[in-house]
Parts: sequence; C-alpha cells; structure tokens
Amino acid sequence: MTPRDIGQLLSVGFDGFEAPPSLLGAIRQGRVGGVILFGRNVRDILQLRTLTSELQEAAALGGHPPLFIAIDQEGGSVRRLRGPFVPLPSAMAMAASGLADTAERLLYLSAVEMMSLGINQNYAPDLDVNNNPLNPVIGIRSFGEDPESVARWGQLYIRGMQNAGMIATGKHFPGHGDTDQDSHASLPLVPHDRIRLEAVELLPFRAAIAAGIRAIMTAHVVFPAFDPIPHQPATISSAILSNLIRQELGFSGLIVTDCMEMAAIHDGVGTPEGTFRAIAAGADQVLISHTASLQDQSYERLSRGVVHGEIASNRLKEALRTVRETKALIHHGGHAVNSKEAHKLAEEIWEAAVAGVGALDRLPLMSPLTLVTFQSVRRSPADDHGAASAHPMAEILHDQLHQHFALPLKPSPQEIDAVHHASHGMPLVVALDNALKHPEQLLLLDRQWTAGPIVAIALSSPYDLKRIPVGSVGLTAFDPSVEAQRALVKALRGQIPIKGHWPITLEVRNR
Repeated sequence: MTPRDIGQLLSVGFDGFEAPPSLLGAIRQGRVGGVILFGRNVRDILQLRTLTSELQEAAALGGHPPLFIAIDQEGGSVRRLRGPFVPLPSAMAMAASGLADTAERLLYLSAVEMMSLGINQNYAPDLDVNNNPLNPVIGIRSFGEDPESVARWGQLYIRGMQNAGMIATGKHFPGHGDTDQDSHASLPLVPHDRIRLEAVELLPFRAAIAAGIRAIMTAHVVFPAFDPIPHQPATISSAILSNLIRQELGFSGLIVTDCMEMAAIHDGVGTPEGTFRAIAAGADQVLISHTASLQDQSYERLSRGVVHGEIASNRLKEALRTVRETKALIHHGGHAVNSKEAHKLAEEIWEAAVAGVGALDRLPLMSPLTLVTFQSVRRSPADDHGAASAHPMAEILHDQLHQHFALPLKPSPQEIDAVHHASHGMPLVVALDNALKHPEQLLLLDRQWTAGPIVAIALSSPYDLKRIPVGSVGLTAFDPSVEAQRALVKALRGQIPIKGHWPITLEVRNR
C-alpha cells in the first residue's frame, strides 16, 4: 500500500469554473482518485468539457488510473446541469407521469450527454422511500412513498443511466426517507425495527442490486436495528457497510459515502476521522465536497492509519480492487444527443405529472388573476440555488396578472390582508412553498373573503396540499423547476389535462 493507492479512495470538490493548481497537483501526486462537480463548476458545454479533460490529463500525467468524475444530476431541484443540457424532471415527477418508457429514454440521453462531457458517475438515483411528509431533504427527490414503486422506478433509472456506460449510484443506504432532520445539519435517527426496515427501506436497494447497480451511497443516519452502537451513522458502521450491504444483500460494487463535510459527520467524529472510519468500516470511495484543508487532513489521517496498521490490509486491498474494477466498467466517450428530442421527452413528463385535488371543476382560469409567490430559500444544501424559486411563475403568467405579491415565507397578517383587499372577487393563485413548515401561507387561502376561485400550487412539496381548505383547487407537478411551473400554468389555463398519478398519499378534506 502506497500513498498513491490511498488517494484512489478519495473524491473531492472545489470552487470555480477552472480546477485550481493545488487540485491538479494533488491529482498528479495521486492524492485524489475522483472529483465531484456542482453547479458552481459549470458555465457551459465547452467550459465543462475543457475542465473534465484537464482533470483527466492531470491523472494521466501522474501515471494514475482515470478519475471518477461525478455529479448530482438526479433531476428536479437537484440538477447541477441546467440551461443547454438535457433537462431532467424530479424522480417524483417521473413517477407521477407514469411515462416509464419516456423517462428511461430521457435518462439514457442525459447519461450519453454526461459521458460526452467527461462525467462518468452520477450520484443518482435516490432510492429513499419518502414516507415522512416533514422530511426536509428528500421529498420529491424520491420516487414516492410506496417501496415497490420506488424499486421499479429505481431500476428504470439505473437501466437508463448504465446502458450509456454511466456509473449509477443509488442513495442513501439504508434509507433517508423516514427522517424529519437533514443530515447536512444534524444526525438523524430511524428508530424502526428490522422487520419494518426490510419491508420498506431496504426493498428498493435490494431491487437496485438485482438490477446490477454499480455504486451505492451511504446515509449519515443512525439505525439502531442494524448497529447497536449509540449515535453511529451508517457511513462509519461496519455492521451496515460490511455485514448488511456486502454479506446479507450481496452487493459487490462501489460503496460511496455521502459528503463527509455534512454536519452529521463533521460535528460528530469530524471529517478526517470520519474518512478513516468509513474506509475501515467498508466504504471504497469517500466524498469530501468542498474544503481543501479538510481534504488534505483526511488524506493524512487515512495515510497514518495505513502506516500504523489501524486498517486491516485485506480491507484496503478490497477497497482498491473495487475502485479499480468499477473504473474498468466506464465506457469513455459518448456523443452529442438530439436536444430537441430530449426537451420534448422532458416536457411530456412534466405535463403528464400535473396532478390535482379539490374543486377542479373551477378550472380553467382565463380571466385576470392575483398571484402570490414567496421569497424562497433552498430547503436543503442538496438543492440547487434558486431551484425552488416561485418567481418564474409570475413571468409565465404575465399576460394574465392583475397583481403579483412576492411575500416572505412567513407572511405577516398585514401582508395577508393586503392580498385579500387587492384581489377581492377575482381568482387567486398562491404558489405554496413548504407551507407545512410555514402555515401562515395557508391563511391566504381563506375563502371567507371572496367567492372567486382559489388555487393552491404546491411547488417544493406536494404535501402542502394536505391542508388546503374545502372548495379550493390544489395543483402540483412534484417539481419546483421553471419547466414544471410552465406545465402547471398550462393546466391552470385548461391547455393540458390534469391526469397525473399520486406517488404519495394525500388525506385532504376536499379530495
């Protein structure tokens, strides 16, 4: 085991559209075996292709294997490639559309494009079963709350990606869906017994393994049913990474950690120590997405552990063999895709995903209306900046707007009164943004002040429609993106049918 070997186990991120000299040096020295890209690293197609080529050239100059170059291109609000790139609806929008063949083709085109740009690993699909309406980090990233449906759509996602040569990465093992905390900010715990976990959380991962998924990402979540050590997240648990996923589930592919700078690790054992423990527990690829100093410290901690024999040599050989074998599966190259075809397929999914509850007979809305949006922030650091902004809807509806109110997430009574007075007697459209957490938004839907139609549109969370009042209309496209908002406006105007399936259960009073 040499320092060059150790670097193969680390994947890192950086800021900017160009790789910093320090990163290129670390790659040439063999201190890094992979790179993760974010929206902050992507300006356009030419720049991205140049960047990935430069990264791979640094590895070649050092005599190292090609890099993993990864990205979070799930779809919906977690979509690092936007603008000219192949568009991807959220996982929940795909499931809501019911268009399985269309989605698989779109995913294939997305993977072909990413491969042509030098990206060979996608940290997707999300295989979490989102059965907690208050989950602050998963939500529409999941295919839904039914384990068998999540399993089916997860397999479809894997086929679409891997048929193009991409390394698909299922996450977050053994399941982040039934939490009300975000592991970016704290250490969640899933308290269920093993029987329940087998029936719900593990089912999609078993299906993914059966489908030949090449990589699985760990969750920074505590599972007492699998590991009795208090406060031990799955990412550093040998009971979960070695015993459960390897021995019981029979997974032989790459085990990747979620980012070790997230608070669940950083504020607990710490990023460098967490890196060491993750590899010792059974991980093969450790992800450190942001801070160069933590990347360096993690490399040094892992190196010390190897020198002092703190990790069994067989464990290191196994990790390196898995990295080597996974990299050998990458089909380098790819080609340009038909952009018109991709956008048409995505539009079909977004439009077919639109689902409604309540007094749908009050649609379409053709007369001037009042629109309320909220000055949103990201629900989670996993989301892209601005991905959940409601303001595009004001632009889409501009020719029909009587008035537009852009309110804080928690509007004051005075702001709510101002909306009511200004929009008396005309249709009111309220683009809810996480209203279960900010119930003040629901006061705007009070029917006592007007006989006009009231439409609640759930952007970031379809669960917001659980509490809309009787007699109002509720719409969602299970995706906050601009493209999904265009589909919602078409539904408002009666230009497309409201026919989406419901990947989640809504016990609304007026459905």
